[in-house]
Amino acid sequence: MDGNISDSFTLVITGNPGVGKHTTAFELKKILDLVLIDINDLAVQHHAFLQTPNLEIDSRKIATIIESKLGESQRTVIVGHLAPYVLKKEWIDLTIVLRRSPYAILSTLESRKYSAEKIRENVASEILGVILYDSVQCFGKEKIAELDTTQTTSTEICEKIISLIKGKTGRKIGVVDWLSLVNERGDVGRFLEYS
Repeated sequence: MDGNISDSFTLVITGNPGVGKHTTAFELKKILDLVLIDINDLAVQHHAFLQTPNLEIDSRKIATIIESKLGESQRTVIVGHLAPYVLKKEWIDLTIVLRRSPYAILSTLESRKYSAEKIRENVASEILGVILYDSVQCFGKEKIAELDTTQTTSTEICEKIISLIKGKTGRKIGVVDWLSLVNERGDVGRFLEYS
């Protein structure tokens, strides 16, 4: 066991694509000897998709699978942008919502060859803080910490998360305001479509 970390602990790492969720989760898995549950991988392994044009995830099926996996493991990190849509508050001890500059996300998603539509959706979601909002609605603000990964290494992010887990650092939300940044740069119309 590590320091003040309980023998039974469930951590969630969520955020938009391109913020560093998987890198952070894999590093924490090694450092803290956690069982890793990747929501996207589970959906693929268990064919948990609804027959819709966009192959939406079957959130009920995934929730059932995750609940059974949590019963098997004592110390777990769950990773995925869909966390607030498939997990239950009572399963979770701490949710980390990773945030990143929309300009950095744009560059990352372009390098990953995302479609222009998916890039727009994800950048707009980051600017508006959709996953943070949905996480607060699902888990409650007392179980959430928001971290900006823009100019931070994954090791530094992991150190901050470990400090949060051990209670050495207070949990904060509302620390990121990408809308003001985008507005200051005159890029609201570039990233957010409105009529």
